[in-house]
Amino acid sequence: MVMTIQDPASQRLTWYKPPLTVLVIKKVRDAMVIPPFIQLVKWFINQKRMVVFVESAIMDDPVLTRHPEFGHIKEKLMTFDEKKDDLTDKIDFCCCLGGDGTLLYASSLFQQSVPPIMAFHLGSLGFLTPFKFEDFEAQVTHVLEGHAALTLRSRLRCILMKKEEEETSAKPNTNQLVLNEVVIDRGPSPYLSNIDLYLDGKLITSVQGDGLIVSTPTGSTAYAVAAGASMIHPSVPAVMVTPICPHSLSFRPIVVPAGVELKICVSPDSRNTAWV
Repeated sequence: MVMTIQDPASQRLTWYKPPLTVLVIKKVRDAMVIPPFIQLVKWFINQKRMVVFVESAIMDDPVLTRHPEFGHIKEKLMTFDEKKDDLTDKIDFCCCLGGDGTLLYASSLFQQSVPPIMAFHLGSLGFLTPFKFEDFEAQVTHVLEGHAALTLRSRLRCILMKKEEEETSAKPNTNQLVLNEVVIDRGPSPYLSNIDLYLDGKLITSVQGDGLIVSTPTGSTAYAVAAGASMIHPSVPAVMVTPICPHSLSFRPIVVPAGVELKICVSPDSRNTAWV
């Protein structure tokens, strides 16, 4: 038997039309990111003739507004409000300047499809930010021309439902796509949490401990690996379930197929509630 597995690096980025809009997200409260941010934005506006979107909050950033070159580009920037505006159909391309947290924030802005994101490593953690800013012109041009490999990353849909909402079949208030993980823990309580874990409607186990981490392959390098789980390649279609300090020797991190429905709820006999 011969089994052929597609090389993840063989997936290529293809533009159906030239990208016209770009979202630039920078790390917050970091003066070191200001010069690269202005340099990148000016290059997009003057050299690539693209429409640049930025967060509305940065327009009042005192460190940025004091920069002598910001006044020349301020009027050319488009802004958005993350709580009101839907960016799904407005953004063709996204650039992040910072660390992994900046990329996670950028992902959270898109609760439907996500445009290609190019992340430059200008922060503390760099699992998700492989690009160096020193030669950004060549690297970004390479991507805009469609000569780049593409890594597709899965996200989790988290639906948070309270007991009364489930009993009345009410629409849940929280329905969100997350890139890293969903954590259910005991919060500030000193008591252990008792959590029931269901897989496609079947009870798998009851967890007694500090909580559970449900992570994507991307999130397997974050809280999950710190809690003792293995790292999963981002191209593997899977979900990692990791207990946090379990009060048991029988439950260890498990990997389940992507696409399954995981239901996590507080056990009826639990002395404590749970926080998400």
